[in-house]
Amino acid sequence: MARIAVLGAGGVGSATARFLAREGHVVTVVEQFSPDHDLGSSYGSSRIIRKTYPDGFYTSLMREAYPLWAELEREAGEKLFARTGGLFFAPVGHPDLTAIRRALADNQVPFEELDPTACARKFPGFRLREGEVGVFEPEAGFLRASACVRAQLRLASAHGAQVRAGVRVAALEPRPGSVALVLADGEVLEFDRVVVCAGPWTARLLAGFVPLPFTVTRQVYCHFEPTEPLARFSAERFPVWIDFGTNFYGFPHDEHLPGVKVALHESGTPTEPHQVDREVHESDREPLRRACAQHLPGLSPRVAFEKVCLYTMTPDHDFVVDRLSGEPRVTVVGGLSGHGFKFTVLLGRIAAWMATDQQVPWGLSRFALARFV
Repeated sequence: MARIAVLGAGGVGSATARFLAREGHVVTVVEQFSPDHDLGSSYGSSRIIRKTYPDGFYTSLMREAYPLWAELEREAGEKLFARTGGLFFAPVGHPDLTAIRRALADNQVPFEELDPTACARKFPGFRLREGEVGVFEPEAGFLRASACVRAQLRLASAHGAQVRAGVRVAALEPRPGSVALVLADGEVLEFDRVVVCAGPWTARLLAGFVPLPFTVTRQVYCHFEPTEPLARFSAERFPVWIDFGTNFYGFPHDEHLPGVKVALHESGTPTEPHQVDREVHESDREPLRRACAQHLPGLSPRVAFEKVCLYTMTPDHDFVVDRLSGEPRVTVVGGLSGHGFKFTVLLGRIAAWMATDQQVPWGLSRFALARFV
């Protein structure tokens, strides 16, 4: 069995550690902050999970991810996936909707077409405008992100993994018989293999090996107070949704937080992960209020909760999942580009296979580092 370090205890790192520890490897998770911290990309109560993609490649990968999420729920003994269904809409004739229908049909994913009248009948709290049409995917919903991370780490620990929190890695040093981690306090740890999945900090960690073209961006989401009964926005009566015309998206009311969550899937202001403006400004809130006014007439402009998080973007918005050229003992997973949490359990499965030289049963050339050369 191998000695393997996993750098980063977020969505991918926690999943990777769980798979590796379950298979009997000696696993150490190194996390510079506390587990389930709110400074990166894996924290919070909700992330959309869906098979609805204009790109059938991602639809096919989600077909593999769903059983792994179900397995995690069984192992953890807790509900991590709220199956609310998903409403995905745009103006009639929008090319993304055409591609979505094709990808869903090609992958045998059931869906339903909704015009504004059918949408109002099915979801009284949501309004499609004239000239818009929706695709409803019954299998979509949201993942309780922080709960998923905590469950993965708990199970990894139960299988023998060690989690070292509050420990910052200053450098990776390849040696003849190991890969050494030099910690900020001078301590040196040696491993047979290393998996780097440190989110916004990944490019800095690997700067001595490869120039990763990752851009870290500041992202904001807000929860708005309803003017109608909150039950109308409950997970039993309200879907996750994405407006493919504008890239706004949102969720049902989550019992753990006030209000109804709305956000924008567009790259925010580029930033450095250690210098993020964590304050939410009126200029952040106003675009979200406009999206609510168009499609969620039962929400007020009053913000009940708000948060800043981070995206780590690649130029093509595809992920990076690969071994380092010239140092195959180091596997890197990163650049999830704001749409990766739903894949994290699958990416952890893949990273664990890669780190132990096992065959990955799907072609992942789109995620190769070579595409940036």
